[in-house]
Amino acid sequence: MVAVKISKFSKILEEVAPGIPKPLRELEQYTTPAHIALRVAQHAKLSGLLDGSIVVDLGAGTCRLSLAALLLGAPKAVAVDIDRRLQPLCMEAARRLGLESLIEFIVSRISRDTGPISYCGDCIVVTNPPFGVWRRGVDTEFILYALSLKPTRIYAILKSGNLEYHRGLALSRGYDVKLLWTLKFPIPASMEHHRSRVRRVDVDVLCYERKGG
Repeated sequence: MVAVKISKFSKILEEVAPGIPKPLRELEQYTTPAHIALRVAQHAKLSGLLDGSIVVDLGAGTCRLSLAALLLGAPKAVAVDIDRRLQPLCMEAARRLGLESLIEFIVSRISRDTGPISYCGDCIVVTNPPFGVWRRGVDTEFILYALSLKPTRIYAILKSGNLEYHRGLALSRGYDVKLLWTLKFPIPASMEHHRSRVRRVDVDVLCYERKGG
C-alpha cells in the first residue's frame, strides 16, 4: 500500500469522520488520528489479513479505525461504542464514503467479560480504548474482552509504558504480542482540565496474534 494513497485517505478521513463532540472525561474520549487509523489498516492489509476479514472496532468513537479498514479493503466492519451520540456521526461518515452498507454500529458497554459479541473467530479486532488515566484498568478490560473473542489478530493503541504487562496478558491467553510503533497521539484541548492547546501523548501500537495462526 503506497504512502501517497495513505496520505490521500488520511485527508479524506479527517474531513468526513469528525472529532468526538463534547468528549466526556469519564469515558476518556479522544479521537483517533486519521493517520494512525490508516497506518493500522495498512499493516493489516500488507499482512494479507484485511481483505477477507470482518473488522470489529471496540470503543469506536466516530469510527475512524473502522472506516480506515473499509477504505483499504475490509469487507465489513462492526463498530461498538457506549456513546449513542456517535452512531449518527459514524453512519453519516460511512454514507459520505459510500461505505454505509458495510458497517454496523452497536451501542454497548464493554468490560472484560461483557459486550455485544461472544466470538468472532477469523475477524480482526481494532481498538483505541480509554487510556486508563481516569478509571484505572479500563484499557485492560478492553483488551481482555478483545482476547475473549478469539480473533486472528488484535491491533490496540495503548498508552506507552506497559509492554511487558500486555505481553504477559497475551501469552496467558494463547497470543503473542509485539510492539509495532511508538507514536505521538495528539489530544487537542477539549475538556475543562486541559491546559495545553494540544498535548501529545506517547502511545504504543501493539499487535496481538493468535498462536498457531
